[in-house]
Amino acid sequence: MTSQRRILVAGASGVVGRAALAHFAAQPGWDAVGISRRAPTGVDAPHLSVDLSDKDATLEALGSVPPISHLVFAALFEKPGLLAGWLAEDQMAQNLALLRNCLYGLAAHPLEHVSLLQGTKAYGAHVRPMRIPGRERDPRVEHPNFYWLQEDLLRARAAEAGWSFTIWRPPVIFGHAVGAPMNVLAVLGVYAAICRESGEAFAFPGGACGPLDGVDARLLAEGFSWAVDADSARNGTFNITNGDVFRWPDLWPALADAFGVPTGPPRPRALEGWLKDRAELWDRIRTRHDLEAPALRAFLGDSLVYADMLLGHGRERAPPATLLSTIAIRQAGFASCAD
Repeated sequence: MTSQRRILVAGASGVVGRAALAHFAAQPGWDAVGISRRAPTGVDAPHLSVDLSDKDATLEALGSVPPISHLVFAALFEKPGLLAGWLAEDQMAQNLALLRNCLYGLAAHPLEHVSLLQGTKAYGAHVRPMRIPGRERDPRVEHPNFYWLQEDLLRARAAEAGWSFTIWRPPVIFGHAVGAPMNVLAVLGVYAAICRESGEAFAFPGGACGPLDGVDARLLAEGFSWAVDADSARNGTFNITNGDVFRWPDLWPALADAFGVPTGPPRPRALEGWLKDRAELWDRIRTRHDLEAPALRAFLGDSLVYADMLLGHGRERAPPATLLSTIAIRQAGFASCAD
């Protein structure tokens, strides 16, 4: 082990990638480099502006950086509209290409370990009710999914090159990013700010909701760091959550308190349309406070679609649960949690 290790974080502008880049950049003994099309905000670390779907550009960029010993791969391609793309073959092929190009670019580097991001779609939660709780040791739920394409590639390359990997399956991820396609926290924050600006109550806008688990992106980054040196994480697959469960209506008063806005009776509304119709209010807020955040659509993107889905807009019955077991990661020695 060298005294100074260097980690590449692919997808550095996303919720997970930004948290990972910030975490490793702050750790002694680490140099951290981000790679993504857009630079992450508020992270003091070198960044390569590269589209990983461009093989030649990726090879050129990664051929010019100092030796990389570790990789966190959190890059993700989502089609406009988000949900339909989850079953699209061309989206699966694109996400496979992102990982393939990145690994090609690192072929000459002294790579030791790769962390690869998956999620609850590994348990088929987006196509059928999943077994509860989702457990990593259960047989693979066979269905079209880029997770399996990436995982098979990762395992094959690791066997050839001799480096190790860890595969991660988080549920809903909460963290900071600008323009990410699945950032419900940003949507909730903008919703609260516009409610305050317009004098409306921060009312729960969704429909029927069941229990969920979630994970703080900073906790996930801590897990990446643990896996680097933990023998128990070598070539393993782990669910990772904050450690508790919630329902949106039950959590809502705490969110209102955190945002400092009054709540009220539930008021069903599609945030995608409701917030877009109030984009001028958001412009007024960000101008008055000199915010770095861009215009509403650029800031939230398809996170609006994601938020409406998570909050159950239009649902009269709660969907099947998607709860994950975290026994495996606890037994492997990672015991951190987040309230």
